[in-house]
Amino acid sequence: MRKRNHPIVSILFLIMMLFLILAAFLFLRLRGGTIIPDAKEDIIPSQEIIFFRQDDERWADEVLGSSTYTLKKSGCLVCCIASALSMSGTEQTPDALNDQFTFQNVYDSEGNILWEKMRETGNYEADVYNYVTIKLLTDILKNGNYPIVRVRMHGLGNFHYILVVKAENGKFYCMDPLKDGLTPLSKYGNRIYAVRCVYPAGKNYCRGI
Repeated sequence: MRKRNHPIVSILFLIMMLFLILAAFLFLRLRGGTIIPDAKEDIIPSQEIIFFRQDDERWADEVLGSSTYTLKKSGCLVCCIASALSMSGTEQTPDALNDQFTFQNVYDSEGNILWEKMRETGNYEADVYNYVTIKLLTDILKNGNYPIVRVRMHGLGNFHYILVVKAENGKFYCMDPLKDGLTPLSKYGNRIYAVRCVYPAGKNYCRGI
């Protein structure tokens, strides 16, 4: 007689395969991210925090350059830059900034920002870092500017840009263009995938940190 496979063996095999698939998914999803520890000190901005939502009806349907993407769908980075510039003394709104970037060819065909093109406009500086550390975030905040960081929504979702605006009671707090009010970095697993810093030209806030 041919022996039957024991159902428990089949179930255990299935569980093991599901575990391996989940582990591979998490590895690929979290690859390249850096976990930021708790803030070591309070860094509170002296100016009012400026909030911009990318789905604000005043500009939600504005298109990024020649792309097919709108501010509502893909404007998180533009909103973060507009907020950072406004708090650095150069008042901006996402729609006005989008118009500038479109006219000055700062976007590529997919609506991504070309950082060197932004610098060439002569209006703004953009520092693009190839590393992520708590010291970098802290130093940028201490120098009166605001780190724009790439995270994953809900910790595991799509990439998304938010603006770190202060550190308080051991936490970094952010302006998220998809939320009202401040959001702790812990909502994104404290995991950051990239750091950018944009500020008005002539004000050497970030370079050299």
